[in-house]
Amino acid sequence: MKNKKSKLNFIANEFDLPEDLGKDGYHVEIMNSCVVVDGCKSVAEYGNGIIRLNVGKKSVGVIGNELLIKSFSCGQVTISGNVLCVELN
Repeated sequence: MKNKKSKLNFIANEFDLPEDLGKDGYHVEIMNSCVVVDGCKSVAEYGNGIIRLNVGKKSVGVIGNELLIKSFSCGQVTISGNVLCVELN
């Protein structure tokens, strides 16, 4: 392997992960009434109408109604509910 970037790309391919998921990387997928975030470090806010996740130097905010964290495992968070918008800060 030539450099760190190519090592991360190799690992991403081997484990069928998004290539942009690196040291401080994250990946967000929005499907129907569900948001999946890979690369989550911690939950910064879990309140009425908002769930904010730390993804390294940035945060991902999910805004909506009846939001619920369905799972949080190995840096992957699944949020369900009536999702109105997703913010990247």
